[in-house]
Parts: sequence; C-alpha cells; structure tokens
Amino acid sequence: MFYISILLHLLESAAAASWSVSYHPKSICVFERSSVDFSCTFDYPSNRRLETTKWFKPEAHQKQDGSQVGISVYHSTPAKIHQLYKNRTTYANQDKNCSLQLQNVSKSDIGKYFFRIEAYYYFDRYTGPGGINLNVAVLPFRVTVKTQKANEHIHEGDAVTLTCSTENCTPKQEPFVWFKNQHLIPEATDNVLQISSVTHQDFGNYSCGLKSGSATSADEISLDVRYSPKNVEIVRLPSGKIQEGNSLTLICMGNANPAVTNYTWFMIKEANVSYIGSDREFSIKSASQKDDGQYFCTAKNDMGSQNSTVIALEVEVPTSNRNFLLTATALFLFLMAVLLVLFGVIMRRKQFTSKKKQQPTEQRPAVTITEEIYENLRKSSESEENLATHVTYADLRLPPSTSERPLQNSQECDSVIYSLLSYNKD
Repeated sequence: MFYISILLHLLESAAAASWSVSYHPKSICVFERSSVDFSCTFDYPSNRRLETTKWFKPEAHQKQDGSQVGISVYHSTPAKIHQLYKNRTTYANQDKNCSLQLQNVSKSDIGKYFFRIEAYYYFDRYTGPGGINLNVAVLPFRVTVKTQKANEHIHEGDAVTLTCSTENCTPKQEPFVWFKNQHLIPEATDNVLQISSVTHQDFGNYSCGLKSGSATSADEISLDVRYSPKNVEIVRLPSGKIQEGNSLTLICMGNANPAVTNYTWFMIKEANVSYIGSDREFSIKSASQKDDGQYFCTAKNDMGSQNSTVIALEVEVPTSNRNFLLTATALFLFLMAVLLVLFGVIMRRKQFTSKKKQQPTEQRPAVTITEEIYENLRKSSESEENLATHVTYADLRLPPSTSERPLQNSQECDSVIYSLLSYNKD
C-alpha cells in the first residue's frame, strides 16, 4: 500500500510538471471605460482531456494568490460567468492560447486575474501562479510638481519635475502632450516633463493630456518660479512729442515674481541725478522746459531689483509762444537800457549841482574887455586938487571875455581899467 501511494505521488508530480500558464504582462494599467488585453498561453499533459477553461478574480475577502477561486470573469460554460462580466469579455478560444479581452473597464475591475484549467479528474486542475494585476486609471489627468527643495518656493536655477498622472496609475503606452499657457510644447511627449534649471521664462500655467485626445486633459497648474524684476522699461503716455503745457505720465513696467513692491524714479539733468518719485507712475500735469532731461526707474521685489533703460524727454515750445518770449525779452532789454541812460543823466546832474554849491557865494559879474569900470571906493572932504597927488592906481588885467558881444574897436583890447583902491592924506 505504501508503494502504491508513492507511485501515485510520482505520477501526480510528473503530470503536474507539464501543466503551465504564462502571463504577459504581469501588471497592466488602463484608463477607465477602455479595453484591456490579458495575454496568456498555457500547456497541459497530452494524455489529459480538458473539461473547463476559465478566468477568475478572487473576491476582496479571499486570498489574492490564486489559491482560492473567486468570481468567474470568463468560463467555458457561459452560464457560469459572473453578472458583472457578462458580455464584456472575449476569449481567444485557440489551442493553448488563453488570452482574454475585457471591455469597458471601471474601478470595480481593479484586482488580480488568474487563468485556470481543469481536466476530467479532480486532481487534474491547475491555476497559473502570479496572475495579472489590473489597475484602472481614473480621469481626469492632474499635474504634480516636485523640486529638490521640499515645501519651499521655486527659484531660478532649481531643478523641477512635472508629472502628468491620474488616480491609481498612469498608462504609458500612449504618447502624451504638454501645454504651457495653452500653447503646445512640441518636444514633450512623455508623461514626465523635466526642467533641469528653471528660469523666469518657465513661469506659467501647465497642462497635459494624451496625444490621441481620447482622454480628458488635466486642469492647468501654475509653475510658480520666483525671480527678480526682468525687462524693466518705461512706457510714456501719450507717446510721441510733448508740447509745453500738456500733461504726461511715465509708467514703470517689468516682469517679476513676486510682484514689484517698490518703485523709484530718477531724473538726470546736467550730469546730476536726482530722486523725483516712488510710485509706479510718475505724472507731469503741465510740462515745461524745466522738465527737459533723462528719466529712469528702478523696480524692486524680495528677489532683487533692476533699472529701466533711460529715456529722454524734451518739451517743445509752440512757435507763437517762442515769438512772444523773444519780443518780451527784447522789450525788457530795451527798457533796461533806457533806465540805465536816465540813471546816468541824473547822476551827472547831481554831480554838477554839488560842485556848483562848493564855489564862493559872491562872485563879481563878468566884465568884458571893452567896458571901463570905475569904482569910487571912498571920497575925501578935501579938495580934488589935493586928492590927485594922493591917488593910488592898480593895473588889473582881465582874461579874454567869453561874451558874444562884438568888439567896438581894436584898441579896446589894451584898455586899462583903473580902480581907486585907497586914499592917503599924506
């Protein structure tokens, strides 16, 4: 009896050695509402007659290693197929080809699937070990961002990985597409988009999807790259030439993340740089020539700052105003000249008057050469005969007369004017 048991065991071992099932692949991820193919081949002893072929899925409370037969996904006897899988499977039905197609996949189909063959005798039953693991990708797509720095902001120069995925798993058998700000990125065809060193140009909204368009695209996600102000420039409103008296607004603009928190305005005039404002906009209500000069602004955030390019501003004066200014200037200069002349005349008169006051108050009247002047200074009581012997004469020589009266004769030039100066009794 002992020998018979050993013989039967050896026979079973020899028979079992020829039973086999091969799966490919061992794990599959597909989109829900799509179809999946379980590729499968099998073998069995040639001296056996197969009675049943079936695919089964262990239920949640059963062991998932195939040792416990669960619900029938496919059965060679159609009446035994579970209600959840009726009219959803297609069996290859070829010699030693056990491939199965499952349509309209849903989340409830997630799990392991095994192929089992059964012969006439009870011990001639075999389940392919391992089975095929089915996972279902639940739409829509979603984009996740990973960086080397955990829970920190992304700065320029950081390495960034964007992954296009779905719930549970992500099928990779179909090409993907990526979009930045709704514009296609041609070189990105995988579900992973890697940026080795991000710049401010990588800042934007990203989304992904399948190239075939058979699945829902992901919602956009913002790649928040922080950087200092870039491309700072001045926008002038209105543009073009500015006339005197008109208003003008200068706007400091640039790209930055986070947004610019501080603006500073400067004016360059005659090699001097002066601070003129601290708002994003600098306004001139009524432009004049004093506003002529060069202007630039500085934009600053937490990451750094940048100066704008310098722009030149020249205020034009209308022709009528220019002529008026020239006329007014000429008139002013003329009036100044007249005032200076009048001032000079007045000063000369004052000087002449002061000199005149400094001269003696009693002056003899001017006497012409032609006139004989006799002056009796004092008369004595004595007789005129005695007076003649005691008279003293003085010879007076007068300068040439400035009078315009005509000379009566030429001898008048030598006339002598005698004046009785004193009388002496002795």
